[in-house]
Amino acid sequence: MYEKESDAHAQYHDNMYCHNPEETIAFMQDVKVPWIAFKVLAAGAIGAKDGLDYAFAGGADFVCLGMFDFQIEEDVDLTLKAIAEAKNRKRPWTT
Repeated sequence: MYEKESDAHAQYHDNMYCHNPEETIAFMQDVKVPWIAFKVLAAGAIGAKDGLDYAFAGGADFVCLGMFDFQIEEDVDLTLKAIAEAKNRKRPWTT
């Protein structure tokens, strides 16, 4: 009924990490309008601090972040810190 799980990360799976995040970041560097990063936590596989830091440092202007109600306060605090730490990122903030 189910296919055998593969140990090979390079094979296609219905849920996987981006294989080339640097390629995506490079492409988005030239986008002149604000853009939203989504799935930055990979359904909880990546911690909020790491995912937010990476998204904003990589050039995202906004993130679409799924969370439970009890996570809101911590995630807002982490977002504000990630934005402040990303002030020297390569791609300028767009408004």
